[in-house]
Amino acid sequence: MSEYQYYEFQALDRALTAQEQKTLQSLSSRAQVTPHRASFVYHYGDFRGNPEALLAQSFDAMLYMANWGTWQLMFRLPRALVNPAWFEPYEVEEAITVSTTADHLILNLEIRDEGGIMGWVEGEGWLPQLLPLRDDLLAGDLRVLYLAWLRLCPHLMAYGEDEDPLEPPLPPNLGKLTPPLKAFMEWVALDADLVAAAAQASPSHQSAPARPLEAWLPQLPEAERQQFLLKLVRQEPHVDVQLINRLKELAAVDLPPPPSPAPGQRRFSELMAVAADQQTKRQQKEQAAAQKKRIKALEALAPKSEKTWERVLNLIQVKQAYAYDEATTLLRDLRDLAEHQGQLPAFRQRFERLKTDYSNRPALMKRLRSIRT
Repeated sequence: MSEYQYYEFQALDRALTAQEQKTLQSLSSRAQVTPHRASFVYHYGDFRGNPEALLAQSFDAMLYMANWGTWQLMFRLPRALVNPAWFEPYEVEEAITVSTTADHLILNLEIRDEGGIMGWVEGEGWLPQLLPLRDDLLAGDLRVLYLAWLRLCPHLMAYGEDEDPLEPPLPPNLGKLTPPLKAFMEWVALDADLVAAAAQASPSHQSAPARPLEAWLPQLPEAERQQFLLKLVRQEPHVDVQLINRLKELAAVDLPPPPSPAPGQRRFSELMAVAADQQTKRQQKEQAAAQKKRIKALEALAPKSEKTWERVLNLIQVKQAYAYDEATTLLRDLRDLAEHQGQLPAFRQRFERLKTDYSNRPALMKRLRSIRT
C-alpha cells in the first residue's frame, strides 16, 4: 500500500495576504493555495513547513491525515473568546493538547492508530464538514473533545498509558449529535455504539438565549467604531467577522464556566460493557427489521411464484453470466418462499430436476450449487 498524507488549512477570520500565499506555494509545486485555503498531498516525502506554526500564524483550522492511521484536527481560537479552563479536563498528553500565542489558543486533537486500519483514504472534503466545530467550541460546546477522548482510550490502554481511563466531564446533548459531530465520528472511525453508551448518562440541555451582540455596540470606543467604518469603506475583507469577534470579546463576561466532573464518572471499561450490550440490542433490532422486510417481500412474491419459475427458465436460455446470476437470485427467493410456506420438499424436487436438465452447463451449475436446499 502506497503512502498517503494530506494537509489542509483554512483561514476563516481573515484572508491570506499575497505574500502569505506566495510563501505557501513555495512549500510544494503541487500546493493548492487560495486566499482562504491551502492543501498539500504527499505520496512520498513529507511537508516542508511546520504545520502548527503555519496555523498559529495564518490560519484558523488545520486537518491532517495519513493512511498509516493518524488523524489530526487543530483549531486556532481567539483567546478573548474562550476560557482555557474549558479544555483542561479533556487534555491527554500528545493527543488532546492546548497551547497559546499572544492572541490565540491552539487546540490540537491528534489520534494515532498504528495498526494502520485506514487503508485507502481521501482527505479532501473532510475539513469543510468539521469547520462548524470551531464555532461550537467558541460557544462552549465541548462534545467534540469528549468524542476525541473516547476514540483515544483504546490507544491509551493498549500502550499502558492508562489501564482504564476515567471519563472527563460528560457534556450535555451527547445523544443529539449535529452533522459536524457525526462527520467527526465517521472521519476518525469512532464506534457509534460506544458513543450511544456514553450518551445514556448525558443530560439534555438547552442553552439560554445569548444576549444579542448588538447590545454591546455602545461599549465600543468611538475611535474603534470609526476604525471599523473606515475598514468598511475601504472594502477590507472580513470586516464583519472582525466586528463580531470584537463584540464577543466585550461579551466575554458571559462565557460559560469550565465543566466539572459529575458524580458517577465511569471507567472506559464500563462504557465498553454498555456499548457491547448496546451493539447486541441494535443488531437484534436490525435483524428483526430485516426479517420482517424479507417476509413482506416473500409474501409479495407468493402470487408470482410460477411466473418467477418461468423467468428463471428464460434466463437460463440466454446462456450469459448476467442472466445466470439473476436466475440464481430468483431461485434463492423461491427457496426462501418455500421455506416460509413450509413447502421446501416441493421446491427441492423441482430444483433437483432443474439441475439434472442443465447439468451440462458448468457455469450455471457452479451457481446452482451455491443454493442450499
